[in-house]
Amino acid sequence: MKVAFLLNIVTPYTHRLLETMGERLGGELHVFACSDTEPGRHWILDRATHYSRRTLGGLRLHRSYVSHIYLNPGIVPALLAKRFDVVLLSDFSPTMMIACAVARLQGIPVVISTDGQPDTDPGRTSIVHRLARRLIVPLSAAGVGASRGSLTLLETYGLPREAGFVSPLAPGWDYAGRPPDFASRAYDLLFCGHLDDDRKGLLFFVEVVEALIARGRRPSVRITGDGPLRAVAQARLEAAGVVAQYDGYLSQEALAEAYASAKVFLFPSRGDPWGLVANEAVQCGTPVIASPHAQAALELVGPSGAGRVLPLSVEAWADATEHFLDDRDAWMAAQAGAARAAREFSLDAMADGFCAAFARVTSGPDQGDVRRPVPGPSA
Repeated sequence: MKVAFLLNIVTPYTHRLLETMGERLGGELHVFACSDTEPGRHWILDRATHYSRRTLGGLRLHRSYVSHIYLNPGIVPALLAKRFDVVLLSDFSPTMMIACAVARLQGIPVVISTDGQPDTDPGRTSIVHRLARRLIVPLSAAGVGASRGSLTLLETYGLPREAGFVSPLAPGWDYAGRPPDFASRAYDLLFCGHLDDDRKGLLFFVEVVEALIARGRRPSVRITGDGPLRAVAQARLEAAGVVAQYDGYLSQEALAEAYASAKVFLFPSRGDPWGLVANEAVQCGTPVIASPHAQAALELVGPSGAGRVLPLSVEAWADATEHFLDDRDAWMAAQAGAARAAREFSLDAMADGFCAAFARVTSGPDQGDVRRPVPGPSA
């Protein structure tokens, strides 16, 4: 089976997925990226060994670190150069619309994949985004979603329910060994992500720390990542008497040590399609307190018992943080839930969802019974 996979950029976690899928496909996975990288990306990718990787020329508009528009006309000759069995798309940009049209004209089935979900869908408020989705999704023979929310989103744009497959996300690295116990962790609280407030909730994190200090605690804090609010957060924490560790951006290899150094990971997202940082904390055995505005909270953290899912109320988060810091049994139960979840949200499970979609579109709709269920706490 020859598969063409068109995506915006290759990330560490998608590289691992591509290596696994490429090996299963016998090396016949051909990846076309709209760009080598995007603003705010600081990783270095390993060489592709089980798939081919090519960056297309074209126009790129990076509106923000989470909003990008691509127009890569080179996808046309790239798709015409080889007869593919499946064309897999991962976005709704002009480049993806062109690829969808070329594939359909050739009679090649299209599979659309997304990690989006209804609450963060730009199609709710943007006619252009909504039109792009309504052009691509109904023309797709199958869809692959990172979550149940992703499949719900695709269904609202016309994907038949039986044509949807879940591919649970897995991090770009594995935690090696047994996660450390409570006493071995040097920091009480960890924040990891882009240092902004409108999406990642950094100032909410600071407010939770300030609330704990008002209760007479002196939490040790670690902040990993960088962004426009680093100086603001640092000034407020120092004014409250907290001298935190600021890592800046860490390599994939260094992230495991950061997550495993904290007793509790706070993830106060204000809007993430998924939230891979929750997976990263979970595989390091670190209990997570997450907002319901990231699908990882609703389908990973909450069902697995790996932490708590709470509305963005400072006092409620301060209560939950104290609970995990003071109740060793509760902390250990959350770590046990994290261990179970990490086994389900695995690299193999992620590849299974795509391969099931490929089987359906190349073998007919009677292959629908290979749809993989969403991992749950009892899976």
